[in-house]
Amino acid sequence: MLPEFYNQLVAMHGTVMVFFAVVPLAAGAFANYFVPVQIGAPEMAFPRINALSYWLYLVAGVIMVASFFVEGGAARSGWTSYAPLAVIETTGQNFWLIGIFLIGVSSALNAINMIVTIAHCRAAGITLMKMPFFVWSQLVTALLLLLAFPALQAAAMFQLMDRVAGTSFFLPSGLMVGGVPLQGISGGGNPLLWQHLFWFLGHPEVYVLILPAMGIVAEVITANARRPLWGYGLMVSAVLFMGGMSMIVWAHHMFLTGMGTSLTGFFQVTTFIISIPSVILISSLVLTLWGGSITFNTPMLFALAFLPMFGIGGLTGLPLGLAASDVSLHDTYYVVAHFHYWSRPAPCSRSSPASITGSRRLPGARSTRCSARFISGDRSSA
Repeated sequence: MLPEFYNQLVAMHGTVMVFFAVVPLAAGAFANYFVPVQIGAPEMAFPRINALSYWLYLVAGVIMVASFFVEGGAARSGWTSYAPLAVIETTGQNFWLIGIFLIGVSSALNAINMIVTIAHCRAAGITLMKMPFFVWSQLVTALLLLLAFPALQAAAMFQLMDRVAGTSFFLPSGLMVGGVPLQGISGGGNPLLWQHLFWFLGHPEVYVLILPAMGIVAEVITANARRPLWGYGLMVSAVLFMGGMSMIVWAHHMFLTGMGTSLTGFFQVTTFIISIPSVILISSLVLTLWGGSITFNTPMLFALAFLPMFGIGGLTGLPLGLAASDVSLHDTYYVVAHFHYWSRPAPCSRSSPASITGSRRLPGARSTRCSARFISGDRSSA
């Protein structure tokens, strides 16, 4: 295998698994089916926007895969596509950037639809604090996608312009390739700008991966332990706090870029603070099991396997949140292992179709179309 092709496989593996597999399965497929069921809605608020979101997802996926067949092959600058390396890569990088932009539009449309459905289409009597925890996890996921993805979309368009239009958003002056100055660029750009824009989405994306899985696991555990969720209000508060904090911790991925001590200290503190709601969520799930009449069926086994894997993923992240230890661990396979321990429970907890059949479903009135109620301004169920 040629080194260039290996790099393409690694880059596309990360991109496809994060943006085209785990997130669409969690925030798209499962959410679109189970959220209306659990809040008593007949369907999503905007079915046609839902369809458009799917078709944009499909087009973006086809564009990504098609990049393997262009001259030079697919993108090979890693799933992060750091500048300036990605800017001077082969044509496949253009496909990567266009695919990322389109999947961002698809995610935004789905997120808007999800938020409106939860806010306006709940059946009478289902107040916010009576919603299943799975619905709360999907609401926070939708908010994160809607707020964070535009940063990466803008960055993708900037990088595409650097590649095809001669701009220099991410290309510094005096850039040399193979000992030869790069010709035809104006220079003056900042490669670190790409990292800031990428990780402004990249870290909330971590919680986009894990929160839907947490919601599914909570439903499966309560159903099979025959007990209500322990500390429901505390868990809702934790997931809301986690979503908000995830927007201000992105630069802990950038400790090696030379940021000042004050900024480093801020991101170290916020990184450790965001671990608190994770502990609350895991503790609540474990306490839900305590004293329950547990059925160890297939869904329950998947849910129980989620707990230690999620815990290991969180604990291995703590050394990466400290600048002193991150200096040695950054860009090593420790980071790869940490990320896979954190993200692997997400697909694992949903990989068995039976894991969904154990979910608790709340009955609700289905006599009114959500879209009609929303357009008419009827908010009686709120």
